[in-house]
Amino acid sequence: MEKDIARVIFNEKQIRDKLLDVSQTLIRDYQDKEWTVIAILNGSLIFLADLIRLIPYPIRLDTIDAATYGESTFPQGETRVIRQFKIDIEGKHVLVIDDIVDTGSTLTKVLEDIRKYHPKTLKSCVLLNRISKRRRGVQPEYRCFDIGDDYVVGYGLDYNNKYRNLPFIAVLKDECYRR
Repeated sequence: MEKDIARVIFNEKQIRDKLLDVSQTLIRDYQDKEWTVIAILNGSLIFLADLIRLIPYPIRLDTIDAATYGESTFPQGETRVIRQFKIDIEGKHVLVIDDIVDTGSTLTKVLEDIRKYHPKTLKSCVLLNRISKRRRGVQPEYRCFDIGDDYVVGYGLDYNNKYRNLPFIAVLKDECYRR
């Protein structure tokens, strides 16, 4: 896999350090609150696992499955929610976790759907924030890194469901998605 990488933009230590920073902010902001984390699969899985292990008190957890990209590097129309979460969130503090907010379509759709269940508060936390391609006005309240326009993989992010298991975030070589 590493032969397909043009360059690493965030290494394991940078990711770990940023997760510690974000977890400390979450601990402060959600202290003494019963809160629920809803993660958007599959990309957020590694980020989610590493982040919630840094939280020293109980968290309710569920997942949602949504798709915008399919097997492309470009958004493929409207976001589809494929699998909805199952737990009751009415009157609860809810934090949505995602790997990347790019155009904003996925996060906007998921947040709109969750609002229908009347959470007490609703915020979002993303690993990567790419402002340059934003088509929707959504802004995550918590984020680890801002990135440019390069196509990135690793640490849960994929191309064609590959590269998710890389322990760092890297730019994929152009020829890898032209094969």
